[in-house]
Amino acid sequence: MRFVCCLLFFLALSGCATPRIVVLSDPLDAREHNDLGVSYEAAGQLDLALKSYEAAAAKDRSWDQPLINLGNAHAALGDWAQARESFRLALKRNPENPEAMNNLAYALVNLEKAREALEWSSAAVNAEPGNPLFRATMALALAQTGEREKALALLDETLQTLPPGDPLHGEMTALRDRIAAESL
Repeated sequence: MRFVCCLLFFLALSGCATPRIVVLSDPLDAREHNDLGVSYEAAGQLDLALKSYEAAAAKDRSWDQPLINLGNAHAALGDWAQARESFRLALKRNPENPEAMNNLAYALVNLEKAREALEWSSAAVNAEPGNPLFRATMALALAQTGEREKALALLDETLQTLPPGDPLHGEMTALRDRIAAESL
């Protein structure tokens, strides 16, 4: 009996001392990380969204959408410099992405880099001329460069294309009123 107890004791100790190799792997692919980031962002958990977008961008180094989402999350936090860098990286991956162009322009407006913002917003509007959000960004850049009349004309033209019930109609009208008031 004593022998069996000693044997069990030594077996238990040797089992604890046996080295184990643990392989950690991430079962999610880039799209799943990106989707997870979108969910976190919608829930207001921006710190977790940032990590998910970074993981998605690292897993697929050719895909630009996680970097756009990363920039948007930085923008939501008010970190316009980081947002700008994320949008620039997205444009390195896909130089033709009008969403990245527009969002870079918006970040540049917030960093008071109006001339560069105007270049990027013009490129976005040229790629998607009917996109009211891109036109609003361009109007902001125009207003910031002192071209308020052009900004107001662009917003007036955009407002004519939006139905009155469209939620963007109210936002565009408010933007137009704000720019008009600044010029007084």
